[in-house]
Amino acid sequence: MDSQEKTLHLVEIGAASHSTLQALEFPVVLQLLEDRCRTPYGKTSARTLAPSPSREVAQRLQSATREMLQFRKEQGSLPLSLSTDVRPFLDRLGVEGFALTGMEIHLLVEQVRCGLEVRATLLRCPQKDLRERGRSLPDLGNLARYLDGKTTPSGLLEDRCSTDLLQVRRQIASVSLRLESELTAIAGRGEMARALQDDFIALRNGRHVLPVRIDAQGFVEGIVHALSSSGATVYMEPLSTVPLNNELVRLREQEEVEVQRLLLEFSDLFRSRLSELLAMLDDLAELDLLQARAILAEEMQGIDPDFSEEPSEASPLLHLSAARHPLLERALQASGRPLIPLDMTLDKDQRVLIVSGPNTGGKTVALKTVGLLALMAQSGLKLPATQARLPVFRRILIDIGDHQSIPDSLSTFSARMANISEMSREVADPALVLLDEVGSGTDPEEGACLGVAIIDYFRRRGAVVVATTHQQGIKAYAAVTSCVANACMEFDEGSLRPLYRLRVGAPGRSGGLDMAESLGLPREIVRHARSLVPRQREILDSYLHALQALQEDLRRETASAEQAAGEARRREAVREETEARLSRERESRFSRFLEETSSALRVERETFLSSLADRESERRFRRELEKRDREMMGTIRASLDPDLAPTSRREPRRPVELLPGARVRVSSLGLSGIVDHVAGGSVLIRSGDKLLKASREDLEFEEESAPQDRGLPPGVRLTRSAEPQVGPELNLIGKTVEEALPMLDKYLDDASLSRLSPVRIIHGMGTGRLRAAVRNFLEAHPHVESFSQAEERQGGRGVTVVRLHL
Repeated sequence: MDSQEKTLHLVEIGAASHSTLQALEFPVVLQLLEDRCRTPYGKTSARTLAPSPSREVAQRLQSATREMLQFRKEQGSLPLSLSTDVRPFLDRLGVEGFALTGMEIHLLVEQVRCGLEVRATLLRCPQKDLRERGRSLPDLGNLARYLDGKTTPSGLLEDRCSTDLLQVRRQIASVSLRLESELTAIAGRGEMARALQDDFIALRNGRHVLPVRIDAQGFVEGIVHALSSSGATVYMEPLSTVPLNNELVRLREQEEVEVQRLLLEFSDLFRSRLSELLAMLDDLAELDLLQARAILAEEMQGIDPDFSEEPSEASPLLHLSAARHPLLERALQASGRPLIPLDMTLDKDQRVLIVSGPNTGGKTVALKTVGLLALMAQSGLKLPATQARLPVFRRILIDIGDHQSIPDSLSTFSARMANISEMSREVADPALVLLDEVGSGTDPEEGACLGVAIIDYFRRRGAVVVATTHQQGIKAYAAVTSCVANACMEFDEGSLRPLYRLRVGAPGRSGGLDMAESLGLPREIVRHARSLVPRQREILDSYLHALQALQEDLRRETASAEQAAGEARRREAVREETEARLSRERESRFSRFLEETSSALRVERETFLSSLADRESERRFRRELEKRDREMMGTIRASLDPDLAPTSRREPRRPVELLPGARVRVSSLGLSGIVDHVAGGSVLIRSGDKLLKASREDLEFEEESAPQDRGLPPGVRLTRSAEPQVGPELNLIGKTVEEALPMLDKYLDDASLSRLSPVRIIHGMGTGRLRAAVRNFLEAHPHVESFSQAEERQGGRGVTVVRLHL
């Protein structure tokens, strides 16, 4: 993440408050992200990731995730695997003169090596932005090379850290060996062996001693250093080994002084690069989080969201196709149950959706799915859907669930009104407002009026509103307000089971009495409840029931019509393919017949002409026969296929605008060519290997096939394929210079006509004569813009890469 993006995250107001993030379970998504991070730095970044209200930042985050997905597909994972957070070490380095331990230095070197490996990997990758991230990683290679291998994983300094350390350690080893030999000899004496508790040499207070029985210490002349915990053994240093022990203690102190000097030296090296080390850890955190976003996208089969700007008739304001709530999907997968995906569309003139339907029908899940996917999209996360088009919301606001607060003496209704009041102050266009069971918790009539007023308030402030309700008054408001749409969660009337599919266009029935009866509530209670429902409400429920049935019939008829249209399109495609195949076969048969007939006539003609002795007569006969050939070919074509019969020559068309690459004819010269350059009233025309200058008035537009038809017998047409007929390389190996250069000239003409560049000329190395001839020829050729030797892995000196003027 560059400095501009970091600044935007710091200064702009977040797209959602903490309460909104909690209500939409965004922290659970962040936990999934954290679990896929491989460094403590990435995990910290994952925990603090927040949706950005900036379109620029959101698009940049999505682009970075897309690049990382491509990188992982081609290259695999980044070499990131760090378990220790070294930031506390770096904090202590900020104190001048503070020395790290050997273990801390070893861990720092490991992390620097990791940063260098990540940097090298990114610099080799084809993704441009990732390469730039690699370049921004500090290059601490010299520091890593100097300190590499100077500490062990346990934190000890290696002997080769300095000459003094190596020398003193050698002296310690020598003195230790002499001391152990002396103590072993003492322990082996007869009277001493009987006095010893064990036959080993112990270390007490940094000195080598012998374990002597408490009742035998009088047999040993020496210094007592310690008593065992049982009191049965006394650890004594024989007087004869005191000088050696003294020498060993002195050397160990000298070693410790050198070790501390080296640790301070190594710490100072890190201190001098402290800012780069901190920058490296920040960059590794961003890369780790970026890779975690890509891993999560792979697991969810996520797609890129399309951030809508100005919706049009063809592009809705908000569109989700087969959208899945990522957390619900994981929970259902764990229990072996499928998730019904969500389809939702809001047009620019229909920014409010009122979702109704039975309890447990999925209304709240639909609400949460829209909100959570908006948060994920603006955080750089891919979305679990097949299509997703969303605005970039400056604020995402939600009122959902039970806000009852006993400590604050707030009932559920009071708490919800307080929350909506706060939302009204925070709303900023464009905003996404999600309202669950709006207007509930009070008198139904008042609640419906209040719900309509709340929805209309946010609508008039330009917000996209998705609200769920059971209130008939709110459904009626949606039905009569042009920019508001009703929608329902589908419900199987037969089994009284929700289908969890959202259908836009009609409100849903709450079906509370039906649901209560299906759940076993006594029929007497249900019948009494039905008798209490006002007649108008009964009529409205009946109307909604009928409307849903009509919509279902319409949906089935539409699906049937679409299927029939698809079948018709398939049959039409088969018919067109059959006609094209028959046409190709007819043209192929005609071409073969024409070729066979022409060959037979040419043989007979040459036989006849060769028998004539008079040359003048031969020439006269030859011209007459050529004329007859043309007439006969035209007659044959007309008899085989009237569509292929000769037609009157069409007048050339003048171009509306002369552009480089257009085929034209120079009227005064009778030459055809391709426009190379246009300058004022003059035009440069390339004809073969020549460049001609002509005025605009002297040019006529010519169809692609026109130059190829000139000079052919009447009735014969040559069609050139639109696809290049030449390959990307010409192999001249084994050819002489005299054979190769004509082949090369024709190949360059064909490649230029086919607009093929660059091309490869394979001439081999050999004696170098053919290569020199080819390159001399290329220097003067009009089609050639430049040429160079191929890379070693692509042929090196044996291949010349040629770039042509196109």
